[in-house]
Amino acid sequence: MCGICGIVGQKASVERAEEMIGFLKHRGPDHRETWIAPGVALGHARLAIVDLTTAGNQPMSNEDGTMRIVANGEIYNSNELRKYLEGKGHVFRSRSDNEVLLHLYEEENEGFLARLNGMFAFAIWDGRKRLLMLGRDRLGIKPLYYCEGDAGISFASEIKALLAAPRGGHGIDLEGLAQYLTFENTFGARTLHRDISLLEPGHGMIWQEGRKRIFRYWSPEFRESGSDFTECCEQYRAVADRSVQRHLMSDVEVASYLSSGFDSTAVAHFAAKHMDRPLSTFTGAFNEGGWFDETEGARAVAESIGANHTEVRIGCEDLEKHFDNLIYSMDEPRMGIGAFSQYMVAQKVAGKCKVILTGHGGDELFAGYPVFKLVYLLREAAQSPLSVLTWPARVRASEWPHLAYFLGRRAMGRGASLYLPVIMNDGARQDCLLPEVSRVMAAIEPADGARKILGEEKDPYRRLTLTYLLLYLPGLFVVEDKISMAHSLESRVPLCDNELVELALSWPLSQKLHHGSLKAIPKEAMRGILPDVLWQMPKRGFPTPLSKWLRGPLRAWMTERLLAPGSALNGLFRPEYLRIVVRQYLEGWQRRSRPLDEIPTHRIWVLLSLEAWLRVFARRQGVNLEL
Repeated sequence: MCGICGIVGQKASVERAEEMIGFLKHRGPDHRETWIAPGVALGHARLAIVDLTTAGNQPMSNEDGTMRIVANGEIYNSNELRKYLEGKGHVFRSRSDNEVLLHLYEEENEGFLARLNGMFAFAIWDGRKRLLMLGRDRLGIKPLYYCEGDAGISFASEIKALLAAPRGGHGIDLEGLAQYLTFENTFGARTLHRDISLLEPGHGMIWQEGRKRIFRYWSPEFRESGSDFTECCEQYRAVADRSVQRHLMSDVEVASYLSSGFDSTAVAHFAAKHMDRPLSTFTGAFNEGGWFDETEGARAVAESIGANHTEVRIGCEDLEKHFDNLIYSMDEPRMGIGAFSQYMVAQKVAGKCKVILTGHGGDELFAGYPVFKLVYLLREAAQSPLSVLTWPARVRASEWPHLAYFLGRRAMGRGASLYLPVIMNDGARQDCLLPEVSRVMAAIEPADGARKILGEEKDPYRRLTLTYLLLYLPGLFVVEDKISMAHSLESRVPLCDNELVELALSWPLSQKLHHGSLKAIPKEAMRGILPDVLWQMPKRGFPTPLSKWLRGPLRAWMTERLLAPGSALNGLFRPEYLRIVVRQYLEGWQRRSRPLDEIPTHRIWVLLSLEAWLRVFARRQGVNLEL
């Protein structure tokens, strides 16, 4: 895991590259280096994971010095690719898996991207062709931003480095803002920064002589295998085992997050199986207990696999102390409340380890969300309308609020094809913004960018899966990358290994929801392997007691940030709207029901995040973001 940056164009210089890499030093505390040639400058900040010698430092060159690479991430099939390339006569100078990328490009040009199994973002400078190539992994686990101008193109692992690159003014992207206010996320190449784009997952870019060409090298493919449920469970155990084993590739210690859910627990089990020393595991814990306490299940799993287990205590005072740092580390607000909890646990992990395994992707690939059950029930009802009479017996009490929410939106004809929670609908966005902002944004439809990415897929299950793979997961991955790398920690997602993703896409929804159980295949596959107590626990997803804090010990903190006369939000939002939102949140009837309180709490989180973003970047980088 590293930080990369570069400039191609007339303003490329060592000074510029060093300034940019200075904003990425947290991503690579082990070594920083720049390289310059006429019209191009590259920078690299290294977190040494594989080949700890100086041979693994970057920028790296090919055999004759005509090409350079800066790369971030890991290539899990690098050993097989290295053997292939050595058979073709290529000479390696290190054991670094990233060096494989450079020689593959030499051998196959841009076509080599389809051969990679890993998480990566890289830039290759081909001096013979005066060509820059950028590439990003299939699912967008590693971020790569870029901005263009008359002087050329700049790229970096994080936006804060691009804000130091030569470019024009700094502005807010209005479509990105509309998407964030609506979905708490931005889609595809969109960011909240005008003129700064994110290279999309599964895409590459060629920049040559001032012209850009972006191409897609991977798309999810649904190929139903015809396997029965027992076969699916056997396939999961075998492939998940291999995937985790591949993700243990490291010359430093690898640890694992651990909750009471089936994704992180399966990852931890398979990791411990292949290690020659006890696995270190980490669980976040809150003093509030109850619904917010996953320690019992995590402890049971840690004991069963002989792990060195650490519980990280998180309190409301941590949010007040670290919130600005969290938002700055993320570059821009994105996704939800869980980022804070993960940020705090990552900080603790980084004091002991450099690499952490996570359970990201399990819910999205194996149908872990209630909305998957809704899609299945609706498809069944379309063929047999009377089947709706069986729903009360087939839907658990904890699942009904989610189904009711999406059924309600479907009945009103609002966003049924996306199945994403809406934080602010059209009316709320128009009411909340200053009139001059509202007028400019009135013509923007936030869902258009998402629908363009999803394409013409009509099958509800496949479209739902694409929604989570192409819209939702990339947001989670960007946040996970930023909050781990803020502490110089590399996070890996073995459940999103190529082989396991392709396997999951081959299973029909009926198998994933066998006997009406969410995530049925992993649950049954791990029965008798993981502790029985896990099957007695509700699905939680690392919940944070934010609503308790904001209505209790952090009430004054929240109110001051959102309603103070000097609040950074006053340049975008109507002060009277902010007062109404805060009052309703503190006094509204929804606060008495946790499911009904989720959207209002996320709405407050969105506002707090935007306020911190506007204020912190102005203070720390001198960047005043304007419309």
